[in-house]
Amino acid sequence: MTRPVVLLPPSKGKAAGGSGPAYGDHLDGGHPLEEPRREVLKAAVAAADDVDDRAVSRLTGVKAARVAEQRTVLAQLATAPTLPAHQRYTGVVHEHAGLADVDPAAAGLDVCIVSALLGLAALDDPVPDYRLEVAASLPPLGGLGRFWRERLHGHLHDLTAEVPVWDLLPGEHAVVWPEADRGDQEIRRVRFVRPDGRSAPAARVKIAKGRLVAALLADPDLTPPAVADHVDLGATWTLTASAMELVATDVA
Repeated sequence: MTRPVVLLPPSKGKAAGGSGPAYGDHLDGGHPLEEPRREVLKAAVAAADDVDDRAVSRLTGVKAARVAEQRTVLAQLATAPTLPAHQRYTGVVHEHAGLADVDPAAAGLDVCIVSALLGLAALDDPVPDYRLEVAASLPPLGGLGRFWRERLHGHLHDLTAEVPVWDLLPGEHAVVWPEADRGDQEIRRVRFVRPDGRSAPAARVKIAKGRLVAALLADPDLTPPAVADHVDLGATWTLTASAMELVATDVA
């Protein structure tokens, strides 16, 4: 039986601490992304000493008042304790999807989270508490979005071959897997819009994405038309679908 893939963005919100071994200790297990993960880890740790405050702010997405804190986090990434990804990310999407309570081994989906640190994290991947922005530049690697685009191509191709793929990535994170790299994969696209076609409000979109993922975890065989007919994303949403696309219109 094939397992559908769901692609999710990360969240700035993350659970603190962790009970798992140090992040650096996990980078010797033969994972397909092990080498680029080592490169990003090395560069991120070096950035704690090598870049100025403004660069740390852009790299980690924090304001000036938190730069010193984030320097310490960067410096200690290799030895930071870990949690599995489904427990580490605590954003609105992940919370409404109920990911923290999911047993990754029993899930009927492969839920994968784009990460500036790991590239692409499966639900059971060990993740430290970190802040890195996909849109930021990390010396000497350059832009992290482009860095991971080049290194995720083969991994994503293998992961998504001959299975349905629910693409829930916003533009900032979709850069790691652009249209030109997707080949003939079975992509199920989801659009969240206002009645006039503009993008729906981000806060409500995040809740709706989470509810959609929760529905897919409960029934991995759902298709876009079945979601439109049977899934409730919230009182403000009306759903329409074709075979390969779900359109959620916010009528609030």
